Amino acid sequence: MALFTDEYVSDISDLLAYESNLSEVSAAEGIDLEAKIRLAQVEVGASLEATSQRPGNVYFSNGGGSQSSGGEANQGRFNLSQVVVTPPLKLLHTFQTLSIVYRDAYNRKLNDRYLPKWREYKELSRWAWDLLTQTGIGISLAPLPRPSEPSLDWTPASLDLGPMFVRMTWTDAAARESAGSVEQAIAVPEGNALRVTPPSAAPGASAWNVYAGESSGMVTRQNATPLALGSAWVMPPPGVIAGEPLGTGQQADLFKTAPRFVQRG
Repeated sequence: MALFTDEYVSDISDLLAYESNLSEVSAAEGIDLEAKIRLAQVEVGASLEATSQRPGNVYFSNGGGSQSSGGEANQGRFNLSQVVVTPPLKLLHTFQTLSIVYRDAYNRKLNDRYLPKWREYKELSRWAWDLLTQTGIGISLAPLPRPSEPSLDWTPASLDLGPMFVRMTWTDAAARESAGSVEQAIAVPEGNALRVTPPSAAPGASAWNVYAGESSGMVTRQNATPLALGSAWVMPPPGVIAGEPLGTGQQADLFKTAPRFVQRG
């Protein structure tokens, strides 16, 4: 799964799944949905950071084994770069964004037709917060951030590739793998092979993987074993192979429950 700091937890398509006419509402009221998504990320992040410092929290392992809140590891605070995006956290961000959108729409002209929607998503945001803190905030003990975009070019080879789509991930010594980088496209001229050069390594990364394909959203891993940091990868003959599909990123190592407190709306 992605980390909270990798990208925005939800996007406009997630909002439209709940409110199909949201684009029309935002256009009519002059609301920037991307700005509201960013604002919700800040608000949810502030709540998570506050929860990290609250007493009475309990950690339990990914395997379900309960851990006492009195242990050394359980008293340590987490930071946002360790938080894993779980389904309850995604729901929270989606509902918080919608609450902000309809709060803004109502307050601009005190238009009563938006008030029920604001109240509805405010309550859903509180429900999602309770769900998240009761089931546990996912924590990675060794977070690997999503890579920035690698450098793409080509080198002479007896290949005819054409358009290629590329993503990459970091891996560590324990075989954890980060979320994938943003998909990039490149048109490789005939008689050349795709070359991918990773960016500077993230803290904790020990190697990297390259994912490529001939169609957008259909990339698979092209290297049999993790690649050395700083080394470029060149596609060998005969070209794209049907490797493992790109995963969703890291799983949580621990989950942190917390007492209920009021979520902003």
